[in-house]
Amino acid sequence: MKWAVCGLVTAALVVGAPATAGDIDFRPVDTKKLVVQPSKTAANLAAGTINLVGQTTASSLEGNGYIKTLNNLFGIKRSDPKFQSGPSSLPSPNMYKSTQYKNYNTPVMPTMQTIRR
Repeated sequence: MKWAVCGLVTAALVVGAPATAGDIDFRPVDTKKLVVQPSKTAANLAAGTINLVGQTTASSLEGNGYIKTLNNLFGIKRSDPKFQSGPSSLPSPNMYKSTQYKNYNTPVMPTMQTIRR
């Protein structure tokens, strides 16, 4: 039985192989003709499909009870410390919103420095 299957596979390969009879004509392939530029519509459709599949997969994983259980068992919950480490009992500066504002007074690196003599 094993030899019959091997024989059938070999026969299929021999029959399916291209026959090379005659002269081979070399013609270079023009790569400019093979390049297909996607339209904006096709690109937007592909991006929307990828987003939809990703969101669907993420929502199904978030709703899965087994994955929630595994995350609760092996996950690490990180939180900002309420007090500074060390001997100080002052609250952590990260608790205040004012420490998270962007500073408007940020120095700019000079691009060129002139030397005066």
